Amino acid sequence: MDLFITEWWKWALALGGSVIGAAALAWFASTFVRKKAHDDLVKRVNTIEQTVKELPSSDDLHELDKRLIEVGGKIDVLSPQLGDLKRITDLLMENELRGTRNGSDS
Repeated sequence: MDLFITEWWKWALALGGSVIGAAALAWFASTFVRKKAHDDLVKRVNTIEQTVKELPSSDDLHELDKRLIEVGGKIDVLSPQLGDLKRITDLLMENELRGTRNGSDS
């Protein structure tokens, strides 16, 4: 047995080192991300951050809400006037059609 150890210790050490090295590489590959994948993720995160920066803030949305309420109020005020305008337009159209039927060009 001593002869075997003295004769093959270099090969056993090389084989053991190779197995440990392969195990270490496998562990590193499963634990850590590759640089390209990391760079791709950094790029995606930067793109998302830029998009979020360009989104309207809560103050902007509040201002928009106030303006929409104001516009809604103005439309509510104009609605009765638009109804009156429609009735007048209908009367004028009816008057024009009656004048055309009667043969007058006024």
